Amino acid sequence: MRIQRSPFKPRAKSGYKIENKATEESTVYIYDEISWFGISAEQFVKDLNALKSKIINIRINSPGGSVFDGTAVFNAIKQHKSKTITHIDGLAASISSVIALASDEVRMAENAFLMIHDPWSIVIGNADTMREEADLLDKVGGTIAKTYMDKTGKDEDEIKDLMTAETWMTAEEALEMGFIDVIEESEKNEKAKATFFDLSVFANVPDQLKGEKQTPTARDLERILRDAGYTQKQAKAIVADGLPDDLRDGDQIDDLTPGKEKIQRDVGSATQRDVEEPKPKKKDRTAELLTKGEMLAPTHYLN
Repeated sequence: MRIQRSPFKPRAKSGYKIENKATEESTVYIYDEISWFGISAEQFVKDLNALKSKIINIRINSPGGSVFDGTAVFNAIKQHKSKTITHIDGLAASISSVIALASDEVRMAENAFLMIHDPWSIVIGNADTMREEADLLDKVGGTIAKTYMDKTGKDEDEIKDLMTAETWMTAEEALEMGFIDVIEESEKNEKAKATFFDLSVFANVPDQLKGEKQTPTARDLERILRDAGYTQKQAKAIVADGLPDDLRDGDQIDDLTPGKEKIQRDVGSATQRDVEEPKPKKKDRTAELLTKGEMLAPTHYLN
């Protein structure tokens, strides 16, 4: 079973929109992830096919997303009768780098980035399931490589090496390697819009795009706890008040594992009275539990 979940944090407001639908030149903004919390491929294809403008500008700032939804977006742009022009405004990473190449002309801001890598996923199942998924990833990677080869003219081995290495390209590098056609000048000192995304899911993110690590919000912590198996009510209570003060080091952390009922000792028994146990230190174990929850909630999915 393949796990279908976004590796990116949802944004408060989607950056997908279309401007000037009824004019000679329209603009489509792909400023979000593809699928999941972001841009629906079904809605995008419907919206794009409804445009009758002679020129359609596709402006991209996206960390990627679902390969199959991205492929649908790519084909819709590729098959459109109007002239299409891609503008990589901030980031075209993963499947959005493929989408960027669908247009008749590809332009890139001088301070933007383009990234290509091998597709990956997480599945749950036996050895046969894992082998089937590996075979599927090989096929998906091959079709993506073919798109890059067609645009750049490079051979398969060179493209696959670039994908395996998770290659991040500046505009100059992308132009030199044939991924784009034109570099567009940007305002001086303007940071690439890609910094709006949490790119920690990737291995080789350039320092310019890392930014400062954000402190997780209460909603983030609740999500981690729910992913670990706690109910929404339990998660809210733990985030608000911390774990019970009497939680001790050692095996009692397992007593709060979802689905396992904590055993209360009979403090009135003779055994309990004979041996006086030291009073546990008051200690908030929320951080430890959240770490445990994050381990139970993997965030790498087909992308």
